[in-house]
Parts: sequence; C-alpha cells; structure tokens
Amino acid sequence: MSQELGPLLKQINDRMQAAADEGMAKRDLTLAQARVLGFLKRSGGQATQKDIEVHLAVSHPTVVGIVARMEKKGFIVCHPDSTDRRNKIVCLTQKAVEISDQIKAGIANAEAWLLRGFTDDETAQLKYLLERLLSNISLPLAP
Repeated sequence: MSQELGPLLKQINDRMQAAADEGMAKRDLTLAQARVLGFLKRSGGQATQKDIEVHLAVSHPTVVGIVARMEKKGFIVCHPDSTDRRNKIVCLTQKAVEISDQIKAGIANAEAWLLRGFTDDETAQLKYLLERLLSNISLPLAP
C-alpha cells in the first residue's frame, strides 16, 4: 500500500515538529524560537527583524509575535536600528547564548535518531533527493 508523496512528507514534518517542540519545551522554547536563536547565533548574535522574517520565510506579524514572546522570556533584547528606525535589531542575551550549545547538541541527537539505521550513503542520497524536491517547488506547476 503506497502513500502519495505529499501526505507522507506532511506526516514526517508534523511528527518532527511535534518531537522538536516537546524537546524545546524543556528549555521554555518552541521550535520556531529555537530556529531564531540559531539564526541569531550564526549571524554574530544579532539581526534585524526583517532578516528573521526572510530566514524563517514567515510573515511580519508572525515574527513580531515570536520576537515578543522570546523577549518576554529573556532570550533576546530588541532596540531600534539607528540607521533605519523602522527596523528592529534583535540581539541574543546571555541566557540564550548559554543554552545555544545545548540546543545544537539536541538537534544533532534528534537528527541521528531520525536517521538511525541509514548508511552514510543513504543519508547523503536522502539529503540530495530532498534538496531536489525543494528546488522543484520553486518551479511553476505544469498545466
């Protein structure tokens, strides 16, 4: 009994997100908030709110909500951009920096768990095929 690709990918994504959210809840974070922390860390500890929107590929109101909740929890601080007051600069706090290595290790463990039983060649092939699928999404649909 073969399942169509779309629903299968959706089920995989939903289960991965639920597991990640469960793991992040132990640190008072959601998966989306952890992704923001990772992006900020890779960006030298700060970025504009607009950069976060682009990175997460979500709307402005969504990022505003994520950032507000993270600031309330003490993971980030925000201040206006001195070169463009319409932009907010979002910066990691020491609290976020201290748990970022734990989050990175947790993600590595989760990926290893997900790929358990796969050979290195199978893992490489899977990543290659998923990247091809992702690139196809940007192409127009056939009539």
